Amino acid sequence: MLRAPVVIERTLTALDRRVGRYFPQNLTVYLVGLMAVAWLLDQIYPGFTGFLTFEPARVARGEVWRLFTFVVLPPTTRPVFLFFSLWWTLSIGKTVSDAMGGFRYTLFWLVGMLGTSLLSVFAGVPGTNQFLLMSLLLAFATLFPDYEVMLFFVLRVRVKWLGLIELGLLALIALGMSGWQRLLPFVAVGNYLLFFGGNLYGQLRSRGARPDATTRKVADEAPRLRRCTRCGVTEEDRSVEFRVCTCEKCGGKPTEFCLAHARDH
Repeated sequence: MLRAPVVIERTLTALDRRVGRYFPQNLTVYLVGLMAVAWLLDQIYPGFTGFLTFEPARVARGEVWRLFTFVVLPPTTRPVFLFFSLWWTLSIGKTVSDAMGGFRYTLFWLVGMLGTSLLSVFAGVPGTNQFLLMSLLLAFATLFPDYEVMLFFVLRVRVKWLGLIELGLLALIALGMSGWQRLLPFVAVGNYLLFFGGNLYGQLRSRGARPDATTRKVADEAPRLRRCTRCGVTEEDRSVEFRVCTCEKCGGKPTEFCLAHARDH
């Protein structure tokens, strides 16, 4: 009998081949752009973002837009921090989107939205995009654990350590809540567990081991030049789209394909 993760992977692969071309490849650009617009409107009309949060009672009274608008709440109100937060979200979001493909990346956000909304109803607390943005960093850290960033423009840190710090923050946030609310951080990042649970399990099993050559190669090339494992075409040809696959045929290791070969490999 197939294990659940394998069934999910095969189902997503089959759906991606059929309908993947119809999903946006630049979803992150739209989300970040709407966050910036929401912040600007809040400066012009103070309290505007209060109309965007997910509040079950208000949704029940007909304010159905709140089912979706909480996703584009600006992560902070301070202009300088907002700029860097949106820049960071755009950078890692685009990289994760390129790796997953438009179809899976869109589902990644939709599952996170659904989990946040459902638990907000049970917990009786407003829903925001805080944990969705945290799940995006976890996804990036899982795909490219050895990618290095300059923290505060001074300290060079591998993204996997930022991911571990974020897991600790989730645990602390949960401990500070009560009742159903304690599940909110983890249900809200359920999208991460659904799409990257297999990768995380594999990394935990090999904890302490040096990253294999394939993982290092993908991590190093991701921000720069991508290459199809099958035909060798690179992103120098701007008409070619790329995907990173981790299915069982690839041994669970991130493997790059051009769009054509990703669908039939």
